[in-house]
Amino acid sequence: MTTPPLADPPETSRLARFGIALIVAGFFIFVLGVFPDIVRLNLTPGFGIIQIFTFLFGIGLMTFGGYVYTYATRLRSRARRLRHEVGLRLIATGYVLCCAASLADVLGIGSHNIPESAPVFGLWQAGGALFGVLIIVFGLFLYSMRVE
Repeated sequence: MTTPPLADPPETSRLARFGIALIVAGFFIFVLGVFPDIVRLNLTPGFGIIQIFTFLFGIGLMTFGGYVYTYATRLRSRARRLRHEVGLRLIATGYVLCCAASLADVLGIGSHNIPESAPVFGLWQAGGALFGVLIIVFGLFLYSMRVE
């Protein structure tokens, strides 16, 4: 007697589609934050605080969408391993690092404090945000690994 192949329930595929929709929406919000001139919303000269919050919100949506998609597509009947737990923590740590690096001047840990000057999104902030995104991607890779 053969057992029928395990098919994903419809909820799983809906959840995966929802994750992809979050990734796409987050990407559009991220692009709006980085390039507000596309829709003529550039309210401040240079790179302002609203733009920083907008692209961080977009990165957050993409991160959450990636988590939802990997959660929906992996086999949940199997036990989670240590690499999955480490992956989840790396995802969260990467997003916190991305936010802390991008908002360094707003938080008072940057070189341009807000009362004296406008916040600056310079090379170090961009490098910190990129490093945070790389940690998020590595965490998603660890979380999505299949366990045999």
